[in-house]
Amino acid sequence: MTRRKPLAGIYQLTTFLALALLLLILFISAAYFFFIPAPDTSSDDGDLLAVLAQQRVTWEAERPAAFRYVVDRDCYCERTYVEPYVAIEEHGSKSAAFTIEIENPAGAFIAAPPGPVWIDDLFDLVEQSVREEKSVDVEYHKDLGFPVSIVVHPKPAPPDSVYRVDVRDFEILEYR
Repeated sequence: MTRRKPLAGIYQLTTFLALALLLLILFISAAYFFFIPAPDTSSDDGDLLAVLAQQRVTWEAERPAAFRYVVDRDCYCERTYVEPYVAIEEHGSKSAAFTIEIENPAGAFIAAPPGPVWIDDLFDLVEQSVREEKSVDVEYHKDLGFPVSIVVHPKPAPPDSVYRVDVRDFEILEYR
């Protein structure tokens, strides 16, 4: 059995070029992950207040005469405060009620939530939170302009201090 001597230099240049190209690709890919542009999470208070004012104008222009919605609050509070409730606003009068009666800490059953939040209160909550320099995340209804989701993070934010309000199942009962 004889051994053949490999041909010298036939594949060395292409192997070197392939290795150099592979290393170039790896360095570019790794550098991309180190320098990915992060989304700008620092929102200017003036911008939030300008958007709030614009959405408030939209709400006042499009506000129906009578409407119903569900408010879902989330915080580290008692159950009567975080239980979702149905709010109805008709021709200036307001009412709020749980879908079923809720037992309060004293043992009594209550039908209405303590301190219900109305649509106008949501605008005020956003404005007050921005002015107090809290971190606020707000989503607005695309057609009517009222806040549908508000998350307030105090600065500095302990983990149990987040306050969230969601408005869902908005239903127009009567147009203007």
